[in-house]
Amino acid sequence: MSYLELLHKIIENKFTLGVIGIGRVGLPLSVTFAQKGINVIGFDINDELIKKVNSLTAPFFEPNLDIYLKETMKSNKFSATNDYSLLKNVDVIIITVGTPLNEHFVPDYSQLFSALDKIVQYPIKNKLIILRSTSSPGTLENIVKPYLEKKTNLKAGEDFYLAVCPERIVEGKAIEELQILPEIIGGVTETCSKLASEIFRKLNSNKKIFVTTPKAAELGKLFTNVYRYVNFALANEFGLIAEEHGEDAHEIIRIVNEDYNRCRIPTPGLTGGPCLSKDGYFLTQHMPFPEFIQMASKLNENIPNHIIKKLKKELEREGKILTLCKVAVLGLAYKSGIDDTRLSPAVKIADLLKDEGCEVKTYDPYVYPDSSNSLSDVVRDADAIIIAVNHPEFKDLPSILNVLNKEPIVIDCWKMFDEKEIKGRYIAFGKGK
Repeated sequence: MSYLELLHKIIENKFTLGVIGIGRVGLPLSVTFAQKGINVIGFDINDELIKKVNSLTAPFFEPNLDIYLKETMKSNKFSATNDYSLLKNVDVIIITVGTPLNEHFVPDYSQLFSALDKIVQYPIKNKLIILRSTSSPGTLENIVKPYLEKKTNLKAGEDFYLAVCPERIVEGKAIEELQILPEIIGGVTETCSKLASEIFRKLNSNKKIFVTTPKAAELGKLFTNVYRYVNFALANEFGLIAEEHGEDAHEIIRIVNEDYNRCRIPTPGLTGGPCLSKDGYFLTQHMPFPEFIQMASKLNENIPNHIIKKLKKELEREGKILTLCKVAVLGLAYKSGIDDTRLSPAVKIADLLKDEGCEVKTYDPYVYPDSSNSLSDVVRDADAIIIAVNHPEFKDLPSILNVLNKEPIVIDCWKMFDEKEIKGRYIAFGKGK
């Protein structure tokens, strides 16, 4: 099959897509392509995950994922397997495996190499391979390309086709954003970019596609997240400054943003998660002086410690010691509206409290949706409450505290409430006395 034959198969929807890694990136991608009428096979080494998916159960929370999963599996457009021999039946492969940091804060590509090892066990001639996993600049050209060429004795761009198209979705809006966000594609040749562009236009014929070099595509994805992360760090630092001056950073930011087009300043809050926290290290892996980005990381990573310090100070005013107190932590996910706890600042707060020896109760309606505990149960006997995630379900807290006739210390990391709404002592991160 030649380049033109593969292009024709893609245009006519007569190709089979294989997605390696069907986690929080790969599964929404797979079912969204399948929903567009494309035959998709999802590959993963996690047997429990495969079992759950094949039982038509979404393995994590993502709006509409359960609907898309059931519809596409029942129509036989999507299937999940750990049988990698089926790779011989696919025309296009998208790699979406995890690329975490190791203990030295260096990208760990073990899952990527595992995926590549499985790919080269079967013929890849005239197939298109797309790297969608997060990677350091130069990964496609300096690691993936030579690895595949060496193992197969084939030439990328001539005998098989290779491109990078970094994922850009946000959890909680994955399926929606897959269909509307522009894609940044970098092929090792023009034909590779053309094929990859046609693939992602299957998600939306009007989707914007920006074609550039592989390294530029990798850089662009990383810098997008780092830009946001640094700005969140700056907002958090302003929150600390406002506290020192006895002012409210949230209100100040609201005022300066209003009708002022040069400002889109975010408000202070806990910042973390598997993307924002790690992408700075991917971007600066080979730089000798990455202080600016690492400084942002240190600031964001230390906000949980600042919250614990604030709690201790407030407890001392009441003559209490943290070790002897009961603390309710509301939220465990790394952001609102999702169930992902990876690198979550909320989890860090809970762990820091446990290290202090106090009794800790946690509640997250997304992470533990089937829990018998309720918001009322968790806060009932608490000496203090920390709102670590701004889940909309926590909006009921003021009425619950009124019914319970409780006046605990409430530390709100997101300023979800007005001070007058909370019965008891209410402290918001970023708001001074």
